[in-house]
Order: sequence, then structure tokens, then C-alpha cells
Amino acid sequence: MEVAVDLHAHSVFAGGTQSLGIKPETMVTNRKKAISHLTRTNQTMPLKGVDIIGTGDCQFTMWTDILKEALIENVKGVFFLQNYDQTRFILQTEMIFTAKIGKYSKEAHVIFLFPNFSLVETFRNLLDKWGVKHQKMARPFISCQSSVQVAERIHTILDLDPWIEAIPAHIMTPQGVFGSGKGNIRVNNLTDFFASATSRLRVFETGLSADPEFLALIPELDNRTLISNSDAHSSSLHRMGREFTVLSVSKLDYQSIISALRNNQVLYTVEFPPEEGRFFLTGHRAGRKRPGSHGDKDYCYFSPQHVPLHDICPICNKSLTIGVFQRCVEISQAQNVKRVLGEVTPPKNSIRMVPLIDILSHVLNIKTKTAKSLINQYRQITSYIGPERMLWQLTSEEVEEKLIDLIETSIIKAILQVKAGNFTFQPYGFDGVYGTLIIGQKGNYKNVKVIHSSKPIQKTL
Repeated sequence: MEVAVDLHAHSVFAGGTQSLGIKPETMVTNRKKAISHLTRTNQTMPLKGVDIIGTGDCQFTMWTDILKEALIENVKGVFFLQNYDQTRFILQTEMIFTAKIGKYSKEAHVIFLFPNFSLVETFRNLLDKWGVKHQKMARPFISCQSSVQVAERIHTILDLDPWIEAIPAHIMTPQGVFGSGKGNIRVNNLTDFFASATSRLRVFETGLSADPEFLALIPELDNRTLISNSDAHSSSLHRMGREFTVLSVSKLDYQSIISALRNNQVLYTVEFPPEEGRFFLTGHRAGRKRPGSHGDKDYCYFSPQHVPLHDICPICNKSLTIGVFQRCVEISQAQNVKRVLGEVTPPKNSIRMVPLIDILSHVLNIKTKTAKSLINQYRQITSYIGPERMLWQLTSEEVEEKLIDLIETSIIKAILQVKAGNFTFQPYGFDGVYGTLIIGQKGNYKNVKVIHSSKPIQKTL
């Protein structure tokens, strides 16, 4: 049986989602918005073709209480929303582990999946025991003194029940284990951060700025399961289901899904283009205030072969934000296996797609991706072909046959161009800025050197 899963999401209470806060006077408003988020999620995922999504923030007390009230257990460990039966939910959260690695503190986000609410409560008690401030923070920090303590705490969580799963999140971004964080600290081996817990980490999330092709450069990931999730911080069409994973399962319950993850029963992943991801290339965005000041038109970004000496920005003379592409190359070299992008077979099949709502935004020149006109066009297309997932499963001929005479020719052409891989981004994603889509052209992200500055360039190139 095939099942499409998106196992990393967030509630309206998490940072990055315009958190509502938990002041007593806003409780009623918070509750209404949180339930509305669940309802919209239930409506969005069938349009995307995703069967199961993570709840996000399942240990956050207010959200836990809402989930307990709103969700009904369909089969063991899998829930659906009352009065709806299309989208299923799995109890999921994301924690931020921090530990001193050398001179600086390094953070790494980790997803946790739970089989039931009772274990979520036990987990919350652990957080209390460790002094973690989770009462007002839906994605809290688990602060550790060292990698050894990180391992101890992950072991303790996993020892609560054999079916709890820990999945390092978006592992190549600055907030992931392999990403370059504060002080451009580098973790080049999983044991440098996770120590003895590394052996219990079997599943890793690629993140929006990477995919299996890039992660095939890293030997340490060769025998591990790579999955893709949206890490959605809203229930909007352009956020949820922008990445997902299709698994082969024996049945649609929690343990079967966890078994499929642990045994690498991934049929394929559907990938957001890494070049569009916010941390794809190394660089500094315009308008940044620290470290180093950039004017509104001062920016730079580089593919690995063109990164300035010592990773120093030629505009502000401060450390650049190191991109995913550069980190994949560095880790490959650090693990003593020189691999070349495109010459290594990715672990599993993957489909690189541009979300349909992004294609429509580009063609119709509507920048606001929640605009009603875009949503209506999206719904019209999916009513003809089925869930958006079908766009990437059908052949170009089948897509054209289903849509011809029903929607604008320019939209059909754009979809077919994307399916053929004839698209790029200018600029590519870098330093927290998403890439800008261009359809009808191919780019070369392996040979990029862009410096746009109103200041004299430093002598670090």
C-alpha cells in the first residue's frame, strides 16, 4: 500500500507562525484560530494528495488539549479530525537541541513522533525535569552542555517507548546538525553532535534546500532513510505539502509507518527545488543588519567554487551565511570521500517539482500566494486532474490531455516546462531568502558568483 506523508509541520503557536501567545484574555481567540488551522489543514492536504501529516507541537499544552478534543483515533496512533475523514494526523513535534561544540553553541532541530497522547504527557514531564521552558514556547530549546548530554537526553526520550522516533530535521540548514551555525561552526560527523545517540537515528529529513541528490555526497548518510517534509508554518497551499514522502506500508497505522521509515521503504520523495530553498547558496542578503550592515541593494551569493577566502563577505567583511551546497561539498571532503554532484546515484527516487501555486503565481503575475484568484485557479486545475500530486505522476502528454481546452494555454505550457526541468531561479535561494522562479530557462547553480554592492569590495575574493 502507498501512503504519502508529510511528517513535519507546526501549529499556530510555534515561532515563525505569528504565534498567538497564551495570555488568559486571548484564550478564546487562540482556540478558535487553532481549530481553524486544523480544519484548513484537513481541507488542504487532500488537494495536495498527502494522506498523513504531523500535528506539530504536540507537547505544547494548549495545542495538546485542542488535539485531544478535536481528533479521533482512527487506527492505532493515527488520528482524523471529527466530522472529516480524508486527512490523517500523527502526533509530532520539533525540539531545538543546543550544545557547546568547541568555542560556540551549536543548535540542531529534531523531529519526534509519538504513538499516543500518554507518551506525549510523559515526554512533557521529562521537559519539566530538565528545566526546559516549554509552557510558553511551542518549539522549545533543550539546552545541553555537550554532545554527550545531547545523546543522554535523546536516549532518555527514545527509551520511553520503542515506537517513539527521532528524526534530525532539515539537516543541512543553519538550524540542522550539518548546517553552519553561529561562528560558522562545522559539524562534519553526526557523532560530533549526537555522540552515542547517532546509532539510534535512522531517518533524516533533507530540508527544503537539499534533496537526495545533494545528500548523496555525504557517505555517512548512505545507509539511512532520507525523507522530505514541508516544515509548514501555516495551512496555506504554498506551504503545506510542498515536500512529502511516499512510503510502502503493510497497513495504515502508526507502527507500520514507523517500520517503513526505519526499514527505508521509501518509494519516492517529492522535492521542493533545492535552488529555491532559503539556504541553498552561501551569501549575504540585502538589508541585513548583522553581522555587518548591508544596504537595501547590497547582496552577494556564491556557489562553492567561488566562495571568498575564509567565507568572508566582500561587502561587510563579516562571515557569510554558509549555504547547503557548500556544506555538502565540505562534509564529503571531511569524511574522506570525494564525491561529485551528479556522479553519485541518489539513495532513492525523487521528483523535483515546483508547487502548482508557485507556477500559477509566476504565470499570472500575482505575488500574493493566498490570493483568491490563485486559489480558485488551483482548485479548478485539481478538479480536472485530481490532487496536485498527480501533476508529477502523470506524463506530460496525460497532463496536457486533461487540461487542454479547460485552462489557459500559458498555464499548461508553464506546467509542462517545469515537468521537463526547464526552469531555474534568479536569484537562487541564499541567506534566508527564497529563490525567484523563472520558467523557460535552465540555470547553472554550480558556477555562480554574484556581488551587488554600492560599497568598495573587500580584498577577500
